[in-house]
Amino acid sequence: MSLFPSCLDLLERPVTCPGCHVHAPLWTWVRIDGLRVLTHDGDVICPADRTFGALTGPEPSPVVESLGVAA
Repeated sequence: MSLFPSCLDLLERPVTCPGCHVHAPLWTWVRIDGLRVLTHDGDVICPADRTFGALTGPEPSPVVESLGVAA
């Protein structure tokens, strides 16, 4: 990362992603199969994008069931 601002940083557009609030000056909304998806550079889907079910709380614990194998 450069210490000098890029051209995109100098525009009126915010340089943080509106979804996850990380520094992503190239964030944009794109259409994928009719869905509106938030991306960081048109290629990487934002981890906080609600279209693909981003987790808003702790990750659920896996359910483990015993298989009761007969001897």
